[in-house]
Amino acid sequence: MKKIFLIFFIIAGIVISSCKKDETKVELTQFIPGALLSPATNSEFVLLKANAEDTLMTFNWDAATYTFSNGDPATIAVNYTIEMDTTGNNFANFKTVYATNDLQYPMTVKAMNNFLIIKWEDLPNVLSTYDFRVRASLSESTSEDVFSDVITLNFTPYSTEVILSPIYLLGNATAAGWDNNLALEMTHIGEAGEYVIVATLSGAADTYIKFITSLGHWAPQWGTDATGTNEAGPLVYRPDESVADPLAIPAPATNGDYRILADTANLTYTITPVTGVLYLLGDATTAGWNNATPLEMTKVAPGIFEITTTLTAGGMKFLEVPGQWAPQWGTDATGTNSRGILIYRLDETVPDPTNIPSPGAGTYTITVNLATQTYTITAVK
Repeated sequence: MKKIFLIFFIIAGIVISSCKKDETKVELTQFIPGALLSPATNSEFVLLKANAEDTLMTFNWDAATYTFSNGDPATIAVNYTIEMDTTGNNFANFKTVYATNDLQYPMTVKAMNNFLIIKWEDLPNVLSTYDFRVRASLSESTSEDVFSDVITLNFTPYSTEVILSPIYLLGNATAAGWDNNLALEMTHIGEAGEYVIVATLSGAADTYIKFITSLGHWAPQWGTDATGTNEAGPLVYRPDESVADPLAIPAPATNGDYRILADTANLTYTITPVTGVLYLLGDATTAGWNNATPLEMTKVAPGIFEITTTLTAGGMKFLEVPGQWAPQWGTDATGTNSRGILIYRLDETVPDPTNIPSPGAGTYTITVNLATQTYTITAVK
């Protein structure tokens, strides 16, 4: 019996001793950030669109070092994050440029330019200054993060706007006639290749239109084929003088203002009548929602209307015919109290578009552009 008890106590001692060893707490005793080696602080970069795919600069930094009370477990990785903020802001509103487990990050001209223009909403061709640092953190949360020293860099971004060559409208149905020096410039909208204009077409018999790319030249140009109508059809391209002229596009038989859309990418066109008068109403206006007495806007050009009036809080819309709720123009969820797109309600079978929000009490100039189908609301100083 004594032997049995002795064996029991020996085993128990081993178990207790083992438990005490397992409970030994491992602590992070030291976590030191690495130095941010490049680019050199105060470097200045002028970004060029022609070099968009080139490497602008490479961020390089030393590895952060850390020590635990039981040694340095090499299985724990360090995560590095490049952070960026406006100079002097102490990273109160930093943005993450890149996260990695490596010790470098090569950044292209395009990537930095997009970061400046989109993330920071910088203006193109204007110098801006930012601070950078590298945050080091362990994959297992054992301590607060540590940071490298801060460097300051200067950038001048380029515009990301797509600049396309204009195209022009002409023809004996237009005010320009067939004089290719007086052709009417169209506006690029939407996808690449889409151009639009609101122009007055004569409605006379045997009148036509075409599109050209250069004033004073007949090529390149676009016409149509035998299937083209005075409402829509295919575009036929004439690249140079060695190619025969395509057929001219027939104009509508009724005099009036028309929205003419030429899609030079998909080679189609449309001709749609637009109103020559437009009215404003809404609970933000002095007219209220009484559609019998809306406020008439001034036509300043085909498809462009303006009014300067007082507004209060509320919403508004545009009508084409007093006393009728269609046709009307409103906006969608993206429309703001300063600008937005216009949504058209042709007739009573179409649901009402969203009201255009008012900026509040004050005097404003409201402009409607039926070519681009947009509106703007500007405070009168």
